Amino acid sequence: MNINISHNFYGAPITTSSQDNLMQNLVYDFRNFCVIVVDVLRASTTITTLLEICNEIYITDSIEDIEFNHNSNNSNINNNSNNNSNNFVKIGERNGKKIEDFDFGNSPFEIRLNKDYIISQINNGKDILLTTTNGTRILKSILSDNILMGSITNAKYVAEVAYNMAKENKKDILIIPCHRKGTFAIEDYVGAGIITKYILKHLNETKPYYNEELIPVLNLVKSDWKSLIFNGSSANNLKNLGYSKDLIFCTSENIQKTVGIYKSGKIVKY
Repeated sequence: MNINISHNFYGAPITTSSQDNLMQNLVYDFRNFCVIVVDVLRASTTITTLLEICNEIYITDSIEDIEFNHNSNNSNINNNSNNNSNNFVKIGERNGKKIEDFDFGNSPFEIRLNKDYIISQINNGKDILLTTTNGTRILKSILSDNILMGSITNAKYVAEVAYNMAKENKKDILIIPCHRKGTFAIEDYVGAGIITKYILKHLNETKPYYNEELIPVLNLVKSDWKSLIFNGSSANNLKNLGYSKDLIFCTSENIQKTVGIYKSGKIVKY
């Protein structure tokens, strides 16, 4: 079993013009891998937090596509005018900011603070809908039967699930840092390194000589990686928006045992 960290995968291109829509539907074949998608600030962490209180989350990369056809077996979000957006607890952000008229932003701290309210809405028949700037686009760009959501908060546990899944299916493991809209994000690289550290413990490997590409990231997570994240551009954006508590939460190692797996437009609790 080999462990690989993607250094240059940014998903399908980010496009705005209608003639480039086909580019947004590009899918990359990673079926030979158990894939761990890492979006530390904040999609992966928010998803993990939501799955502590519900069993599945519908996701979309479009603000407009906020309807789900409850009368079919299709799990995709769509624009069916017969559906009612009030069937959802809507959670989402654009560039870190809460979307207007949505219930919550992409904030794990806010989700935990409003846990009882969200549970009451679920008990009343509502589903959870999440839309993010970058994380959803990455997920939709990957073709694999085994796509897990990894974060610093569930690093040890997603590593265990990925190891067992890869071993059972005779696959290698690929960890994909989402980064930030096509540019490098230190927090996701650090998150990938921490998860790798725990996978290696299952392999009983203390020195990664079999894969020299892992050496830099493993050395990085032995350093003061929290300072690196807190001084990064993504963190500064969140601090400027008033989300400093999310930074503390998202960089708290192994505080969550829940692991989510992506399945056709939704993420379910593993």
